[in-house]
Amino acid sequence: MLAADLLPLVESYLRRPEVAGHPGLDLTGDWALRFLAQGEYNINYLLERDTGPPLVARINTGSQIGKPGGAQIAYEAAALRLLEQVDVAPRLHYVDDTLALLPYGLLVMEYLPGGPLRYDDATHLVAAARTLARLHQTPATHATFIVRRALVDDLEEARGWLAPYLACPRAPAAVRECLARLLERAADDAARYAQRFPAPFALVHTDVQAHNFVVEELPGGPRCRLVDWERPLLDDPTYDLAHFTIPTTTRWKTGLTLGPAQIDDFLAAYTTARPDLDPVDLRERLAIRRPFILLRAVSWCAGAWVDYTGPGRAIQHVDTLARIEEYLQPEELARLFPAWMEGI
Repeated sequence: MLAADLLPLVESYLRRPEVAGHPGLDLTGDWALRFLAQGEYNINYLLERDTGPPLVARINTGSQIGKPGGAQIAYEAAALRLLEQVDVAPRLHYVDDTLALLPYGLLVMEYLPGGPLRYDDATHLVAAARTLARLHQTPATHATFIVRRALVDDLEEARGWLAPYLACPRAPAAVRECLARLLERAADDAARYAQRFPAPFALVHTDVQAHNFVVEELPGGPRCRLVDWERPLLDDPTYDLAHFTIPTTTRWKTGLTLGPAQIDDFLAAYTTARPDLDPVDLRERLAIRRPFILLRAVSWCAGAWVDYTGPGRAIQHVDTLARIEEYLQPEELARLFPAWMEGI
């Protein structure tokens, strides 16, 4: 396991005098490092110190935005640095993107106490809306962050993920036909509505699912922040708002779907915190964007299905495959895309 193999290497690196003595770390007292969590592109270790609160050491083992070498950890560090003053992300303590002493980029950041967001808790939904409002009002530059075009890039990404599924003879013909028609409907709407979206103006997280929110219960109400900043982009805020509310996000790990009243309350909390936006215009753009973000999610599932069910591959994540196949049923596609599926 890569996480176990890297742990002694990371620990040895952090014990180097020039690293341990860095003002942002203060590892001069006793401390211990242990595995915390692992994602597709990152490994996180908990750094427990006698001289201060715990920290998280994060290693990048890959990049989903095509950043080579240490550029990926530098990109993530830039987001944490930018967001330090708005209380939506962990505070950055240290970063090394040189790859001189480690095979991967590394950063050390604040450990956030708390647990994942609960979709069935109204106070959590309000706290998440306020967190996203603060994030989306943070000035960010095109020179630092990748720019994403609403609808246009959503469609192109979906096409890329769907290509292997549409070409896969193992995939059910009825589902392939549905997805191909959905792409056609999405292309029509992208041409029709792309001008409704202004030039990208907000920093968006892009993966606002329950386990990337850390909610700390405090006497005055929940404090909500976001982790996993490997892919922030400049886009319209409807990206995060759509991603947060669509069932492919909420059901992925919790099995829950937000009802219309919950979505209304979430958006009301968001627009209250965003007096700079026209709430009617925002909801109209969100209604246009929502099926595109859904299509992006379903297309990812289709591409993952081809990989998961390939010849000779041992299925290691049975629950993940079951959820993927659930989203790829024709009946489910009809529920997710009622307007686009009409007449198909």
